[in-house]
Amino acid sequence: MATYKKGYKKQNSEILLLKTIVIIIISVILIVGIAFIIGSMTSWKNYSSYNTIDDYSKVFDMETEDEEPILDYIVYLYSDRCESCKDIRNDVLGVAKDLEKDKFYLLNIASVEGESDEFLETIGKTTVSTPTLVVVKDGEFYEVFVGSNDISDVLELVEDGTYSGLN
Repeated sequence: MATYKKGYKKQNSEILLLKTIVIIIISVILIVGIAFIIGSMTSWKNYSSYNTIDDYSKVFDMETEDEEPILDYIVYLYSDRCESCKDIRNDVLGVAKDLEKDKFYLLNIASVEGESDEFLETIGKTTVSTPTLVVVKDGEFYEVFVGSNDISDVLELVEDGTYSGLN
């Protein structure tokens, strides 16, 4: 292989092309790896990462996969169009990610099935509004919180472990 006057080896175009391709491949692998790590670190911010309820009639009858009744849990009602829901989304999901899987459920009122009359009667409301947090304790309706301020206050208690609605 020939050398330049200063002692550097001349590289033919094939070796230079090969090195360029290797650098590009390594760069792509690094970018994909970083994107995967960032995605897994922020997956808790997606509603799809949590258990959902698709029917009002199921709100007070949650069961494990083994069909054992779940006695204590929270159901968060939201809508994709609700500005208050968007404002507290990270707060709600931040607390939810620290709870056991069967302690937190989501209900998107825009995609829910069934009638809401019995549900509304149980929680003592006349309309379904968002954001709403429904607490079930010992398998029965325990408390309801409507509005971002009340929900944020309760979630702080849940996060601290001082809320009496969850065991």
